[in-house]
Amino acid sequence: MFRMMSFTETQTPDDYPNLDMSYNSPPALAQECKSFKWKVQVIDSVGMIEDNMLTTKDVWKLQNHQVIVHFDEETGQPDEDSGGLLGSWLGQLSTDVNLLPINYNDWRAFPLHRKDLAWEVIKAKFWFDDPLIRRDYVISILGSRCKDLKRRLWRDYNLNGRTETVENRPTNVPADQWRDFVYFRFTDKWKKDKTGRIPCRAEFFIATRTKTDGNFVTDDAKKCADQLTPLLNQRSSTQVSSNVAASLNDEYSQVFGPECSGRIRCLGRGPTPSKLIKRSNQARYEAYEAANAEVVQMKTKMTSLETQVESLTGIIQQLLGNKTSDQESALAAYANILNPRARTTQGNLFGQGEGDGRDED
Repeated sequence: MFRMMSFTETQTPDDYPNLDMSYNSPPALAQECKSFKWKVQVIDSVGMIEDNMLTTKDVWKLQNHQVIVHFDEETGQPDEDSGGLLGSWLGQLSTDVNLLPINYNDWRAFPLHRKDLAWEVIKAKFWFDDPLIRRDYVISILGSRCKDLKRRLWRDYNLNGRTETVENRPTNVPADQWRDFVYFRFTDKWKKDKTGRIPCRAEFFIATRTKTDGNFVTDDAKKCADQLTPLLNQRSSTQVSSNVAASLNDEYSQVFGPECSGRIRCLGRGPTPSKLIKRSNQARYEAYEAANAEVVQMKTKMTSLETQVESLTGIIQQLLGNKTSDQESALAAYANILNPRARTTQGNLFGQGEGDGRDED
């Protein structure tokens, strides 16, 4: 029997990790550190600030220094290089399964004392102008990165059978965590339609606002779903799915309006409207190129068919030019069999001789 973490785990356990770890290197499960350098400001223990170029690996080595994270006041999100460096480093921190175990089914249910500990680790590497205000946002980003880790582990180690998958445990994941994680993934609650297709925002909205009994969570959600559904039906009947989660004029934006600055609704905190515009322009260009290639292909096929028709026409004309009287009679008889009432004399069959081809009285 497995036990996933829940809201009831509020008391600090005996195996609660302490802060005597230096955290001077990425966790074992972290993907390889990229060499890309971010232009940031670093503050030391006495408040001295200097500009620096750091990689995520450099952040792990920081001791008594912190990277200053700048926030956009309109969106409340990190911006500039400091935001990119923070997000990349959080992705590596999320792979520390001793600090952030994987055997839980909802980040909201993740033990608060572990989130607090993770926040202390983050603050040891990054400086925030108002930690109380910035905490919720940063911890929510960490939760998204933890979800990404679980997806990656499931993608790489799932063997489509519970027993086999439990035995196929990643080396650096504790056995109890992996067992609980696998057992939950094989429950009916987790099973989904494996189409391999990325749901669009309209589909995501409807799915996340629908209860297990088919009803919607609120009347407003139902009203929005009623507007989205015919647009989705229209799209599915006129074009093949593009496997893109969002576009500038998709069904979601037609109902809820265009995007504001900062982030794209229903896609988390990573994508931004400017990126969406760039991707939509790229998608239109690719669609144009694909349509142009299809036209060229069709023209090539038509040219090939015209050549074949000309060749066959020449052969038929040659045969007709060399026909004998017996062949003419046979062709005329065959035509009479196909249409007994038609006047199929030798002359009108081949467009030669007398007669106007009309039925006799």
